[in-house]
Amino acid sequence: MIESKPDPFLRDQAELPLDKRLFTRDALVFKNLASSVVSLRSDKTPHGLDFTFNGFPFLGIWAAPNADFVCIEPWCGIADPVDTDQQLKSKEGINRLGPGETFERSWSIALY
Repeated sequence: MIESKPDPFLRDQAELPLDKRLFTRDALVFKNLASSVVSLRSDKTPHGLDFTFNGFPFLGIWAAPNADFVCIEPWCGIADPVDTDQQLKSKEGINRLGPGETFERSWSIALY
């Protein structure tokens, strides 16, 4: 569920400690991020990944209940907020293309 008023999250923080309880309500949806790179690291190993998502205005991070994984997804649009007017033209993140126009985005992962 997308709240109509964003809940401030990660105020002046650059790290998000992962915990299974973090996703009990649903996915975390970020917009207006200062960076287009997310790193997934552990204090138990030197291995990790850098996920680059230039051109995506939203980033979703989620996991299934009690899962041993996390999903990092760049999004160009998001679900309607709880107080939506149900009009496609006012949907946040909607992309409009004219006849013959194309829309492309790509992301990359660097493993180390």
